[in-house]
Amino acid sequence: MRSKKYGLEEAKLELLRRLQEETSGPGAPASFPVVVRIKVPLIDIDPLLWLAGQRMRRKVFWHSSQTDLTVAGLGVVFEIAPEGWYGLNDAWDRATECMEACPEIRLFAGMSFARTVTGAEWNGFPAMRFILPAVEVVKDKEGVWLVVNAVRGRDGEAFSEQTKAVLEKMLVMEQVMPGELLPVSREDVPDYEDWVCSAEAVLESLEKEGLEKVVLARRVSFELQGVCAPELVLKELMEKQKADFFFLFSVDGASFLGLSSEPLYAREGLKVQSRAMAGGRPRGKDKVQDDALRASLLTSDKDIKEHRLVAGALVEVFREFCRSYQVDCEREVLRLTHHQCLLMRLSGVMSEGVTDKEFLQALHPASVVCGVPAEKARLFLQQYEVFDRGWFCGPVGFFSKTRTELAVAARGCLFESGKLHVYAGAAFVKESDPLIQWEEAAREMKNILNVVHGVRT
Repeated sequence: MRSKKYGLEEAKLELLRRLQEETSGPGAPASFPVVVRIKVPLIDIDPLLWLAGQRMRRKVFWHSSQTDLTVAGLGVVFEIAPEGWYGLNDAWDRATECMEACPEIRLFAGMSFARTVTGAEWNGFPAMRFILPAVEVVKDKEGVWLVVNAVRGRDGEAFSEQTKAVLEKMLVMEQVMPGELLPVSREDVPDYEDWVCSAEAVLESLEKEGLEKVVLARRVSFELQGVCAPELVLKELMEKQKADFFFLFSVDGASFLGLSSEPLYAREGLKVQSRAMAGGRPRGKDKVQDDALRASLLTSDKDIKEHRLVAGALVEVFREFCRSYQVDCEREVLRLTHHQCLLMRLSGVMSEGVTDKEFLQALHPASVVCGVPAEKARLFLQQYEVFDRGWFCGPVGFFSKTRTELAVAARGCLFESGKLHVYAGAAFVKESDPLIQWEEAAREMKNILNVVHGVRT
């Protein structure tokens, strides 16, 4: 017999009833969080449109086309947010306690590219954040679900009261108008002159300091008039762009959102996989031109070299932390909506005692958005980049006991206080030309800018 599917209002009432039943009894010792997760099946809805209609200021969204998983989260019942990457060990210990208490939960995570976050525009986005939403709409291969998570934390707060408060405030479904955003002013950081100066420093360092690849980032900032829900910008991106992952993190009126086809890694049990991506060509206007661009990519010494550097760095991590690994595809062309690049696929089995934390530390910053060697390139960028990347190029995704998905936030934008900041990067090797790389970064930005009404490069 097929289980009943609820409408949102009915599901909300049912969850409030079941939450009261399951959290009113005696609890376990208060030395660790105790987690309760309850879900009911829903009549099909769009999780992102549901999220857009909510008026709360804490939201998260994650979509993975690789696993057909979509999660829209509202409110927060468990959060870890250290101000620097130095806090990862303690944060991971607390996160592990929570995931052990309830293996079904997902802790959503956003993290910075650099070790700390200093840019004023990134207020509310610390170096890393692990969050468990209070309420979720989940769409997976089995159906659509309304889910609540309740946590009794270390401070002894009444079990489930925070979750109940979010669930009660949850709006069933409110239509959100698209809105309109008009640019009042534009600022390029760096401007082209400063970009060339930084590029020349990169090219000199590639010759003299042992760097093999460096990725420089650009930011274009707009003062905006008008109002538009960030969720609707993301929805249009999902409709117009081909990517493996789409994400959104909102806090106190600011939203960081974007798309990525650059996985940091994915884990199912002990099995891990990732892929190395580098080099690039635009898509052609027709099949003949598209195939010609693909052929030029496959025979380009510069792009092959760049890809070999990224792939080599990834293989070294798998060699260190896996008891076995294999290259599933050495080099192929991945075709995206406006871009095609070289791709290598890699899979392995984690060694005994290795956790997500070790893989995260070893793979971040990702060489595809930082350089090779990654740490040396990061220190170079710390000296020469003129703005704070914040969460741009950092890991985004989720952790759980059974599965982890993390992507590199390689294409993203930040809405904050009447402003829009759009980010992109371009890779430099010895043969690179500053003008070509400037234009490549601009092309990456257009993928986002072209879906924001009235905003054009």
